[in-house]
Amino acid sequence: MSAAPALSVVLPAYNEEALLDGCVRQLHAALASLQVAAEIIIVNDGSRDRTKEIADRLAADLPGVIALHQANQGIGGAFRAGTTRATGDYLILWPADMPAEPADLAPFTKQFGQADVIVGVREQRLGYNPLMRVNAWLYPKLVATLFGLRLRDVNWIHAYRRSLFTRITLTQRGIPMLVEALVRLRDLGATFVEVDVQMKIRLGGVASASRLKVMWRTLTGLFTFWKLWRGDRHS
Repeated sequence: MSAAPALSVVLPAYNEEALLDGCVRQLHAALASLQVAAEIIIVNDGSRDRTKEIADRLAADLPGVIALHQANQGIGGAFRAGTTRATGDYLILWPADMPAEPADLAPFTKQFGQADVIVGVREQRLGYNPLMRVNAWLYPKLVATLFGLRLRDVNWIHAYRRSLFTRITLTQRGIPMLVEALVRLRDLGATFVEVDVQMKIRLGGVASASRLKVMWRTLTGLFTFWKLWRGDRHS
C-alpha cells in the first residue's frame, strides 16, 4: 500500500471485538488482490470492549492500517474523524460487521476518475425483515421528494472524491449522514454514477437499522437536515 493511496477506507467500530480482526484482514487482502493503493482507517468510536486493543494490534501488524480512538460520536462522527486523517483520492465508509472480497470493491474502484461520487446499489436486501424492506423501498422516495435527489439506493456503500468531500460540512451523526453527504455533494456540483453491488450477509449480530428506535432516529434526523438544508437555500 503506497504512501499516496488512491483509496482511504474509513471503518467505524463500536464494540466490535468479535468481528473487527477478521473484517479488517479480509478488507486488507481484498484491496491487495485488486492492486489498489489504499489505507484502512479504523475509528474506535468509544468502544467499551477490546476493540481499542484489537485496532491497535491490526495497525501494528498490517501496513497501511491506522487506528484512531475517540469518545462515542456515532457513525457520522466516526466517519468525519476518519476523513480528517485520510489521504486517498477517494473515501469509502465500510461497516465493521461486513466481510469484504475483491468483487465487493471492484465496482467502485473501476469507476475511480470517472465520477466524483460512486453510489453502490444493492440488488437484494439480505437479512431484512418485512418492516425493513418497506423502509428500504420508501426511504429513497422520501429523499427524492425532500431533496430532489433521485438515486436507487442512498444508504449503502458510497465512494466520494476526497477533494470535494472535504469542502462539505456534515451535521448528522447517524444514518442520515449518508443522505446529507450525497445532497451536499450534489449541491456542490459533484458528478454521480450508480454501480450494482451484492449485499453481503452480516458476520454477526443484528443490524441496528432493524430497531424501531433507530428507524425513528433516522427519520427525525432526515427531517432535521431537511429543515437546515431548506434554511440554507433560502438564506
